[in-house]
Amino acid sequence: MIAYIEGNVININEKNIIVNTNGVGYEININTRLQVEIDKNIALYIHLVHKEDSMTLYGFSSKEEKSMFLTLISAQGVGPKLATEVLSYYSVGDIIDILFTQNILKLKKVPGMGAKKAEKLLFELRDKINKIDTNIISTDIKSQSLNDAMKALISLGFTNTEITGALSNIKNTDTMSTELIITEALKILAIR
Repeated sequence: MIAYIEGNVININEKNIIVNTNGVGYEININTRLQVEIDKNIALYIHLVHKEDSMTLYGFSSKEEKSMFLTLISAQGVGPKLATEVLSYYSVGDIIDILFTQNILKLKKVPGMGAKKAEKLLFELRDKINKIDTNIISTDIKSQSLNDAMKALISLGFTNTEITGALSNIKNTDTMSTELIITEALKILAIR
């Protein structure tokens, strides 16, 4: 299995690149957020999708991005192409924010992601959110207050599922202080 490739970019297409590594050219599908230039060195974490009629490489700039890709494709109905589209549209931190807050409106903005598929994705991944390590990706989350509030609620013994449910009922978390988010979340959690 190929896990990592480092080499020189020799060709750039709309959704993939060719990387020359020791005289072998690897065609690697990438998200459009990845900045690449011809004749520049690049290092990518790789996921190989092996099907009956093809073997396709997907490249990621970080371990966290690759981990998010694997999380997304674990949901039924989300293949590598749609997962790459999600990563093209949103950063890892944005995706985690969407998953934690169950923000279907943001998810529906991704090309190829309809309302039903977005609902299904959020439903299927709600339990997998518990496995996401917030320490690894805390710097990617858009709202530091939201990130700090999530960590505080986790330290109080709440599960990510409970936290996600509470935070999804709070409006405008990106403009609130950490203390206010925690207070509002605890009010909601106390009712349950």
